Amino acid sequence: MLVGGDLGFLSSLVVAALMVVFGPVSDFMVRWKWRRSVARRDEIKRLLVLASEEAARVELQAAEEYGYDYGYRCESLKEEYEVFVETPASSAPPPTISTSYSGSFN
Repeated sequence: MLVGGDLGFLSSLVVAALMVVFGPVSDFMVRWKWRRSVARRDEIKRLLVLASEEAARVELQAAEEYGYDYGYRCESLKEEYEVFVETPASSAPPPTISTSYSGSFN
């Protein structure tokens, strides 16, 4: 089918006009979607950190209820549990205890 008229200059003008109009709009849409995806990714990372902290806290609380001790204590409580051992006044060596098995129960 034959097309009537010259499409050379007019079609180039129409394509240029479309690029001028839709170029910035498409650029704006791409940047907007990119920023939203980055914000979503950061929010997901933040929520994952919060969830892992909450899971660790719940695990420690459950362990405390059952009487398990993981060794996590506040610095202010550590002073209460410290044990001070004084050296004996005499310089005699401590008695040795034999741990060898002699074969009899007497």
